[in-house]
Amino acid sequence: MDINNTIITHYLTRNDYNEVIVRERLVVPIVYLILLLLIGLPGNISILVIYKNYNKNVYIKIIWTIAVLDLVFCLIGIPFNLSRMFNYYNFKSLISCQIVVGILDSGIISSTHLLVLLTIHRFRQVCYPLKRQITLKSVAYFIGICFAIGVALGIPQIAVSQPFAETDLGNNVTGYTCSVAWKDSPQAWKNYNVFLTFLFLFYTSLLFILYIMIGRTIHKQNKRRKTELNMLHSGKSTVHSHKMTKIAITVSAVFALSSLPLYINEWATKGLDENKLDLFTFSLLKIAQRSYLINHVANPFIYATFDKGFRKQLAYILTCKTTDDHDKGSSDTESSNRKLSTSATLT
Repeated sequence: MDINNTIITHYLTRNDYNEVIVRERLVVPIVYLILLLLIGLPGNISILVIYKNYNKNVYIKIIWTIAVLDLVFCLIGIPFNLSRMFNYYNFKSLISCQIVVGILDSGIISSTHLLVLLTIHRFRQVCYPLKRQITLKSVAYFIGICFAIGVALGIPQIAVSQPFAETDLGNNVTGYTCSVAWKDSPQAWKNYNVFLTFLFLFYTSLLFILYIMIGRTIHKQNKRRKTELNMLHSGKSTVHSHKMTKIAITVSAVFALSSLPLYINEWATKGLDENKLDLFTFSLLKIAQRSYLINHVANPFIYATFDKGFRKQLAYILTCKTTDDHDKGSSDTESSNRKLSTSATLT
């Protein structure tokens, strides 16, 4: 359906066209973003609160840092995308568009490298347990490197001046959207986005390969342990190790699946006339373009699924139990913390 067919002829200003598309075409994507915001804010805050009280180790340090980035996305990324929706044809500041998109790109790249760091940590623990491991002290430097790479690779989004996407709305009115106009963008900006796409594919492949190797090693270890007589101590540490691996695998899988539409969109929608799309396809496209935000909202559900200690602490927060109730369950929390501290000797 052509959007211009839905606009009464006396709508002559860009504001009028903007109000029509928000009311008639963007309701579902806006609701989608609001739901992510309502879920993501309390979810990521709960991660920061709960894991802050756990005994520190490399694994907890990395996922806590990822939660900080996820919270930033909920505070900046989702409201910014809502602003782009409400000002779809009427985004006024190209500079603010470039700066915020650059910050978000830096966050996505930093988060990606943190996931790679988490995977390498699990890989070395499982496949090479007797070799030198990442320590609680050294992980801070690796986290700093992840952020430095993210900032360095996010700068081109700000430094290279690409234009607004322009849409001819008819009646001599042009709409300006805070998204990239590929046909009018500098070649340097296009090369930069090609590089980011290949970087995403490389890291996704790396995560896939490393987790296959981790899975094969765990399978072999389980078969070997079945033949061992002393399984009490090794059993407890193995259960916790498997839990951390499941969480790391699931977090990485959600990252890959939620980010894939973002990179596919860079190529699939070049030259696409969005105004000719029907309502369902248009709404689906706008949601797919922002599917990467799911990666910054889903982690609380992943931790609650695999981490019993996290579930108990989350239940305590949600039910607002009294101090006495908390004291009754403190032994469970201490037990959970002891399990985490057991793994700390390995990290």
